[in-house]
Amino acid sequence: MNSVIKNSKIWDGILKAVLVLLIVAVIATPVAGTMFTFLSEDDFSYESGGLEGSVLYQSSIVGSFMKTANIYKSQQGCYTPMFLDHLFRPYSRFGMPGFHFAMFSYVAIFLASVFAVSLVLIKNKTVSLAVILALVLSFFTMSYTRLDTDIMYWHTETLGYTLMLGFMLFALTFSVLSVRNNGYKTVIYIILSSVFAFLASGASLTLVAVNCAVMGAVLIIDYKELIERKFLVIPFVAGFIGALINAVAPGNFVRAGDSAVPGHETLLDGIRDTFTCAFGSFFKAVDIIFILTAIILIALCILYRVEVIKGGLSGIRMLIILGGVLVIHFIEAFPAAYGGKTGQLTGHLLIEHIIAVRFTMIFVAVCFAQWLREHFSKVEMQKNVLKAACAVAVLLILVLPVSRGIIHDSFTARTCRDIRSGAAVRSYRVREYVLSTFEMAEDGTDCIIYVPWDTSTESFPGMGIGADSEWFENRSAANLFGLHTTTILTP
Repeated sequence: MNSVIKNSKIWDGILKAVLVLLIVAVIATPVAGTMFTFLSEDDFSYESGGLEGSVLYQSSIVGSFMKTANIYKSQQGCYTPMFLDHLFRPYSRFGMPGFHFAMFSYVAIFLASVFAVSLVLIKNKTVSLAVILALVLSFFTMSYTRLDTDIMYWHTETLGYTLMLGFMLFALTFSVLSVRNNGYKTVIYIILSSVFAFLASGASLTLVAVNCAVMGAVLIIDYKELIERKFLVIPFVAGFIGALINAVAPGNFVRAGDSAVPGHETLLDGIRDTFTCAFGSFFKAVDIIFILTAIILIALCILYRVEVIKGGLSGIRMLIILGGVLVIHFIEAFPAAYGGKTGQLTGHLLIEHIIAVRFTMIFVAVCFAQWLREHFSKVEMQKNVLKAACAVAVLLILVLPVSRGIIHDSFTARTCRDIRSGAAVRSYRVREYVLSTFEMAEDGTDCIIYVPWDTSTESFPGMGIGADSEWFENRSAANLFGLHTTTILTP
């Protein structure tokens, strides 16, 4: 089927330009927001721990490894972000400019991985741009993305989730490329995929589960290639070994024991809670904007004759893909539901699960478009695409107020308002003042700061330091700046 859009270079160029502008509009504000970030919560602990380790062992690398090993034994198994957190120490090394550069880099690497995986999976550049737009919309501009505050502007979580998600997508990208190429290129892609898969397996167990699942999915979908070239399994093995190292960490069991809740203790309780979490979160993820985006993406994939799965898609194969994606949703929620001993996902755990649901369902939408195109005649398909486009237009008109409400509450909109109103700058200046005061205070003293200014924002986290000098964040900040105690008082 040759579409009017596909045969017209002018219309295709216009569509590409519009897609690029929309992508820039969605990501520009959150990326700019990284320039207004500051240390908060566990950042003080990891910065001071890394500094202490480098002094104690006379090596940043050895010190970071030893600190990570201690956390691995006593708290959790997330070895990759823990090691990098102690190693980088952007604030203590380079001050706020270095801290901002690190935050910007983490987000930039993640966005680069989104572009890479989309361009590799979808050969048509126009549809690739549409997929990229759908992915960044689902990350920044749909319902519940206001919870992105932690995974975008809190250094520890940005490094631990956003960067690790980028590593996972790079592992997927290079795995697909290793299947599609031969000779020395395949060797290079296998090495790159294995490295990123292993590093991504050192993240939180929720992301580790998805990492292993998608690496396994590549092998299942391209099983014919795997039969002929068994070495293609190496990236999956690397990711699986990393996952085992993470999963058996003594710290995981210590942490799980500390959070025991009656009625949510056993493995069966965890499985039950996971079904509850996955089912409830799915309908939070699939909001009206996501549905509209998916419909438009399906129409574009049909019009451009996109083929994401080689060899065609039978009805059974399509059901296997859908079933596999639902399994991924379950195993992503399981570590959070079982480890957290709760029947619901909240905060950063909820938005992380929602992102996994949306990313995988966008892939399902693209596959569904291929299945539709392959199982209907050209005339019927053209009529169905036009009907779908008309339905989208009508639906958009009907739900426009709802869509505006979702967008208004999104992370992108919140950050935009903070920057436009000056709240981001005011909050940053106050945080900068607090940190500078701590730096200039005499070693070993009790530093008490009264902050009478408004520090409220819609999209940025708090520092975590409060009035009680014995709070964990207060003591961590004191250790970082060499003080006896730190205290921040507010009206």
